[in-house]
Amino acid sequence: MKILFTLFVTIFLSFSLFAQDARINQVGYQADQQKLTYFIQSADSFYVVDNTTNQIKFRGKIEDSGFKDEAVGIDISYGDFSSFTEPGAYEIKSNDGQISYPFKISANPFMDVYKKTLKGFYFQRCGTALLAANAGPYAHPACHLNDASFEASTGLTGFREETGGWHDAGDFGKYVVNAGITVGTLLMGYEMFPDNFKLDDLNIPESGNSIPDLLDEVKYELDWLLKMQDSTDGGVYFKVTPKNFSGFIMPNNDNSTRYIYQKSSTATGDFAAVMAMAGRIYSAFDTAFASKCLDAAKLAWIYLQANPNIVPVGGFHNPSGTNTGEYGDGNDSDERLWAASELFITTGDSIFGSYFSSHYQSFNLNSTMGWAYVAPLAQLDYLVSNQPKADSTIKSKLKTGLINYCTSLYNVSKKSGFNVSMSTGDYYWGSNSVALNRAVIFIIGYQLSDDINFYNTALDQFNYILGCNGKGMSYVTGIGSDYPMHPHHRPSASDGVVEPVPGLVVGGPDKGLDDAVLQSIYTASTPPALCYADDQGSYASNEIAINWNAPLVFVAGYFSGRKELTGIKEKVNTQPNTIFLEQNYPNPFNPSTTIKYQIPNNNTFVELKVFNILGKEIKTLVNGVQGSGLHEVKFDASNLSSGIYFYSLKTTNGTGSEGNNIITKKMVLIK
Repeated sequence: MKILFTLFVTIFLSFSLFAQDARINQVGYQADQQKLTYFIQSADSFYVVDNTTNQIKFRGKIEDSGFKDEAVGIDISYGDFSSFTEPGAYEIKSNDGQISYPFKISANPFMDVYKKTLKGFYFQRCGTALLAANAGPYAHPACHLNDASFEASTGLTGFREETGGWHDAGDFGKYVVNAGITVGTLLMGYEMFPDNFKLDDLNIPESGNSIPDLLDEVKYELDWLLKMQDSTDGGVYFKVTPKNFSGFIMPNNDNSTRYIYQKSSTATGDFAAVMAMAGRIYSAFDTAFASKCLDAAKLAWIYLQANPNIVPVGGFHNPSGTNTGEYGDGNDSDERLWAASELFITTGDSIFGSYFSSHYQSFNLNSTMGWAYVAPLAQLDYLVSNQPKADSTIKSKLKTGLINYCTSLYNVSKKSGFNVSMSTGDYYWGSNSVALNRAVIFIIGYQLSDDINFYNTALDQFNYILGCNGKGMSYVTGIGSDYPMHPHHRPSASDGVVEPVPGLVVGGPDKGLDDAVLQSIYTASTPPALCYADDQGSYASNEIAINWNAPLVFVAGYFSGRKELTGIKEKVNTQPNTIFLEQNYPNPFNPSTTIKYQIPNNNTFVELKVFNILGKEIKTLVNGVQGSGLHEVKFDASNLSSGIYFYSLKTTNGTGSEGNNIITKKMVLIK
């Protein structure tokens, strides 16, 4: 029997690892960005094949990474087809017969990912009916209208109305600390890149109200969070759950008694932070709601000041008889820092600014955020904020810390065959959120440094989630060709619909084998990136959670709505009367084109350079002092291959002050 079991495991591992040998982002690639495919068996060359005509459109060499990827236990090879930009539907084939799932190349293949993953939050709504007009086959009546009775540990009795909000994960609980990082991540994405997240056509009940659907969806959670605050002292209750997890039933059929649990300083700190964010972000859409949120944040801060030590003592723990999620955290200093940071950014009040200044150095910006550690959110938001009273020295130190951390994470990615910025120790419960939160960090690092390595590595993390991984699958329901069909998610298991609720990222590989399903399939010697099972019972690898979906929405929204097309940004001239750079003509061109630009002042030092899609300098066209007037220069690309290139004009006046006089534009060479 043991021999048969071992044989089964071997066959299972072989099938799961080698089912689709050529790994790609199963959604696709933007035409102008880096495009890599990965191979788990050695081969010499690969081809990009048109799915419609079966014609080979691109040939490339397969490169050996030169090392064994410890996370998957084998040597991963790769092929680079970044220079191939023709829109269409394709698949990858190698000279020895390896093949990929189909994928697309287009100007914006990720919009569907953004919409589905954001709408994933709508499907988690509690306390309201999901109507067929919005939810389609996943519609169901209102649930949990009996939230919630006071649990004995609160010292109170009776009922407090706590309906609304999102179900936290695969269960029907609602937890403030996990809501905190979720809402904070989503609002940070909107605040940093509002144009990327402005869509109002998600088909949720609020769509079409001239408010971005992301903000509408987040407001549904904020409305519930506001109910969790005690208005007498500002403290925030920890969670609303039954004593034990419900079975795999539809939420509207869950009639268990649900309880509200005692106040917590970690919950109160998270609450204060996101309410302060809402106070500034929603002011452009609903001033009354924004004021209500800010007042609630200030009241929560009063509670934190009145209770300088963690509440309850030692952090929240489930009382006897309760077995739902604990989210145990014995240190609330990071939540307090986040609250101070966001309140300062919103108000400019020195009380909050002084607290942040006095405490931020206790947390080095060299860790990834998570529900139990939100200090990076406090530091990142302070760093990118437009608060005029922010300390420039602190910002400079935070920026240095961020760039150093991005560099260290980039170095980690170079030890991975799939360029994922995770070491073998990072494949723990919820590991997919590690990759996604690091993608968020890389994105912010790129925005502040223009380092193309950070941009591409953020993209690598996104690719990892969508198919460039040891299992060769997309980890997001309903997205890609091969995705989880049996997530640990009660509605997906109980609604009678074959397809799971779409747009939900599962936890991913868990080397700790923290459930019986994983333990029955894998052993301690299994490579960590393979310890995943698409099984409803594998809550440690196949559950969904709102705090995992939030960074996925951030990353998908960034890449689907970005204006920068590479490490060389297409910048808007902030001094239009000073310099002007025309679009090259002709464009597209072959093999030469003319670039014209205007300089208004004499004694101006001018640099005009050409870069490739990876940000590498190709040629310097101008490098010297020029006078005022219209100038033009010809660029000959006879020795270059077809593709997208960028030309950047930089001017410096006679005093050596550069100002913002940098403009970059895109041009296309077609041979």
